[in-house]
Amino acid sequence: MLIVYGLAAAVIILFMIVFNRSDVLKQAGLIRLLVNDRVKSGLKKVYLAEDTFDKGIEFCKKKINVTVVTVLAGLLAAFAYELVSMGSSGLINGNMIMRNGYQGSPRNVRIRVRDIQTEESQVIDVKVSERKYSIPELERMAAEADAVISGVMLADNVNPDRITGDMDFPTSIKGYPFRISWRTDDPLLINSKGVLNRERLDKLKEKKDISEGIVIGIHAELSYEDYLYEMHMTTRVYQDDADKEYSLAEYLKLMIDELDLNTREEEYLVLPERVENIGLAYEEAGGKKSAVLLLMVIVAATAIYFREDQEVIDKVRRRDIELMNDYPVLVNKFVLFYSAGLTTRGIWSKLCRDYLIKRDKDEKNNRRNTGKKGSSKSINKKKSRKYLYEEMLLCEGWMNEGMGEIAAYEAFAARCGLNRYRQFISLISQAMGKGRADLLPMLEREAQDAFTERKNRAKELGEEAGTKMLFPMLLMLLIVLIIVMVPAFVTFRM
Repeated sequence: MLIVYGLAAAVIILFMIVFNRSDVLKQAGLIRLLVNDRVKSGLKKVYLAEDTFDKGIEFCKKKINVTVVTVLAGLLAAFAYELVSMGSSGLINGNMIMRNGYQGSPRNVRIRVRDIQTEESQVIDVKVSERKYSIPELERMAAEADAVISGVMLADNVNPDRITGDMDFPTSIKGYPFRISWRTDDPLLINSKGVLNRERLDKLKEKKDISEGIVIGIHAELSYEDYLYEMHMTTRVYQDDADKEYSLAEYLKLMIDELDLNTREEEYLVLPERVENIGLAYEEAGGKKSAVLLLMVIVAATAIYFREDQEVIDKVRRRDIELMNDYPVLVNKFVLFYSAGLTTRGIWSKLCRDYLIKRDKDEKNNRRNTGKKGSSKSINKKKSRKYLYEEMLLCEGWMNEGMGEIAAYEAFAARCGLNRYRQFISLISQAMGKGRADLLPMLEREAQDAFTERKNRAKELGEEAGTKMLFPMLLMLLIVLIIVMVPAFVTFRM
């Protein structure tokens, strides 16, 4: 998997370099494949009178780069995980598991055991204990002797939690200078030599239920001159269940536990290659965590990719709301100036000039405030620019370049994309084309209807806000009930 992740990361890096250095036409071709028509239309609306092609290129480059960088980060994380885990987990040479260091912790490794003859396999969890180590020499040797004794004293028993036969209490261990003395909490059941009294076990069975075993403490003292090391162990004694049948996985698990106890001073735990006449092969069965990590990152990158499109759609929605809120003001200004004797073109030009003056003043103040307080320039710019008047400026530019006045107004309505603006432009176009004298009363009625619609929309937004607050209020009510009721129930029970 390391090679796969590395090659994939290299391909993505190469793609990013080529994509960001390619010319605009090639990028535009790729963008036409990746961006749907709805988002393209939204980009044309959101970026007002600015160069929508350049802004579209910039938007799509950002979208693609963020997505690709997310996938690249996932690949690098998976690559690093595989690299780190190469020498710290899994099987070595097919049947060896490396222990953690002296001061480490036990490792739990899931392996799959496969019968070479029948190809049947089972999964078992293997716990590999850490290597033991102490700095002072006597303590180090005593700790090693403790580990050796823990395995030797079990004799034919598998683990100390299930004692079914005689134990072996050695008085000395080869290679260690300790004299060992033993005692148990119940010497009538297990004596100082480790012999199990089965007759006493039978008598205890007649008096009480021992199906869960009998807990007994075993104590050893390791002495060397003035140095004394005490060893304590709790075991559970059961009646002999030698006739119990074990499955391959159960028997192998018990065998590996015994090997683990008997070889704790060794660096590796060597798994058995055969059980009786059955040959065994091992492989790690824990799954590829790095692949799961990479899959999660790819899902996140996909969500980010489509989230960029959704952000454009959300901006278009906010733009439409702003246009609808500004519509009554526009119609009212048209009524005011038209009644004062200005022509439609004169009114349009005056509104554009007034907006330019106000916008330049606001942006100058925003730059000044940014320099003083470090506030966000983009937020201030967003407040100083209005979608409606930016569209009107674009329409003014078309007329100055020679486009017909009615055609420019109709193009303005088409860019706004709202029925109210189409209706407004239709009134103006009819008055200009047919010379209708009743344009002023019609504009006054349109202004009145627009303000009425705006008030109704404000009421709807207020009702929606109340509905949105309902769920948080229910949560707060639930919290208050818990705070009040829980102490009351606790006091009542006491």
